[in-house]
Amino acid sequence: MKKLYISIVLVLAACGMMAQSLQDQKFAKANYYYNESRFDTAVVIYESIISEGYVSAPLLYNTGNAYFKMRNYPMAILNYEKALKLDPYNDEIKQNLAIANALITDKIEPIPEFFMTKWWKNAGNKLSANGWAVLSLILFGILLVVLFFYFTAHTRGLKKAMFFTGVLLLLLCVCSVIFASQKSRYMAERSEAIVMTPTITVKSAPSSSGTDLFVLHEGTKVEIVDHTDGWDKIKIADGSVGWMPESTTIKY
Repeated sequence: MKKLYISIVLVLAACGMMAQSLQDQKFAKANYYYNESRFDTAVVIYESIISEGYVSAPLLYNTGNAYFKMRNYPMAILNYEKALKLDPYNDEIKQNLAIANALITDKIEPIPEFFMTKWWKNAGNKLSANGWAVLSLILFGILLVVLFFYFTAHTRGLKKAMFFTGVLLLLLCVCSVIFASQKSRYMAERSEAIVMTPTITVKSAPSSSGTDLFVLHEGTKVEIVDHTDGWDKIKIADGSVGWMPESTTIKY
């Protein structure tokens, strides 16, 4: 029975390696077509890899570049945004996203973020969800060691030092758990979207009979804050809110 279990594990591992190797080959092939300026063919291969569940920042970034070369700026922006979600500090992705955004119709001035909110988001982006989870476990382990020294300390000075160190470690551990939870939820939920319809009128209610509020164009990024009966309640960077059909966007 043990030999059978080991054999199954080895076969599954081999299959996984073969599948990964196949995707690497397809990725290299798509890159070849991209370098040969056959961007439509490159996009087909990139999208086939994505449809099979193999997603990475470089893959999405290259897909965005291919769409950009085809002048399909909404799809380029969508893939750049998805890549940036995986790799928030990648300057190349940010630069290309800024260029693509400069070529679309809507130029929306964002509301300045409160500095503490901005700092918290930047701190949370320093690591992945798994990275924060691992760090929280490491900090908790160190905290247990500090607690041991606190309870076994024979001098007041050492006891005091261990107490404050323990409090600091506990705070860092709690923050790490919060960051891990927030990052995991953000990666799992599709609360952002890119408008794909050339022109769409945002309504005051989830109905075509609602009052016209403002007009958006393809390529604009929106935040999904609610959903009902085929309509999404969206919020744009300047704080404006309204309803639009969910079929007019692609969520990510």
